Amino acid sequence: MATEVLPLHLGVKNLVDSGLDKLPGIYIQSKEERPNAVHREESFPVLDLGAALNSSEARAALVPQIREACVQWGFFQVINHGVPHSLVDEMQSVAREFHALANEEKMRYFSTDTESRMRYGTSFNVTQDKVFSWRDYLRHSCLPLAEMQELWPEKPASYRKVTADYSTRVRNLAKFLLELISESLDLPKDYIDKAFNGCSQVMALNFYPACPEPDLVLGIGPHSDPGSITLLLQDHVEGLQVMHGNEWYSVKPIPYSFVVNLGDQIQILSNDKYKSAQHRAVVNSSEDRMSIPVAIGPNWESLVHPASKLVEGSPVFKPMVYKDYMTALQAGGLNRQWLLDTLRI
Repeated sequence: MATEVLPLHLGVKNLVDSGLDKLPGIYIQSKEERPNAVHREESFPVLDLGAALNSSEARAALVPQIREACVQWGFFQVINHGVPHSLVDEMQSVAREFHALANEEKMRYFSTDTESRMRYGTSFNVTQDKVFSWRDYLRHSCLPLAEMQELWPEKPASYRKVTADYSTRVRNLAKFLLELISESLDLPKDYIDKAFNGCSQVMALNFYPACPEPDLVLGIGPHSDPGSITLLLQDHVEGLQVMHGNEWYSVKPIPYSFVVNLGDQIQILSNDKYKSAQHRAVVNSSEDRMSIPVAIGPNWESLVHPASKLVEGSPVFKPMVYKDYMTALQAGGLNRQWLLDTLRI
């Protein structure tokens, strides 16, 4: 059955481009959820991977830094990570080109099926959201690569090639980071890869148009990420905020860096030693913002549970198949803490 397309399903960019006289009520957050005072944290962890990519000594020296960032924040930025700047530029370019396409072209991929492997949409889940997020997005799986490429957008013409190259390089970087995270937990470097039976990979092109009343809306509400780790590419516009010590901190963009955050599955595997931090996106009144998250998760069929070496006494979490975890999350929307709480023993 075809999805019924309502006017707001056409997205925020369409709303803005059509001439916005008044902010629709469905976008207005409750007073408790609206953006509030934010503290910029100058010591937000920034890790330089340059030497560690080629030196075992530098790699070993990086492990304690990874551990501290994971314990204190659940977030860090990486620079000199090996993904070519030219490829980052190309990925950002095709992402902007996609969002600039005519609605008719983008809506070819519109779906409200949250389990679809390739879909265009707005907000988070328009069939369930009580308040809409000020966001349009394209979201798709990246694996198996050859199979998924055939489902990706045909326009821009270079999208499939650029995205295939980019997703492969970022996946390789994620594997390296997961090895470091594994070692930071005093586990063998390949422990996470083996425990998760390889990986799944999903990426999104998030577009946050400038908003006439940014203090009333959110680009996307507070949430943690469900997978293993997410590598986020930001443009030059600030908007990502991380919860730290019960306060929101703005993550200042660093050109060509990736923001890395732990997901729920790492929190489970670490037996609660590491946390998947809450984060959100805010918008502004003067500039559009774009971000490209690449989410790495376990193999869909993996049974995820705390690593036995990290369990002293009883495990904190019950085991759960990753695919079942994702299905439960999609039914529950952005508020994901409840699912982790139901898995607690």
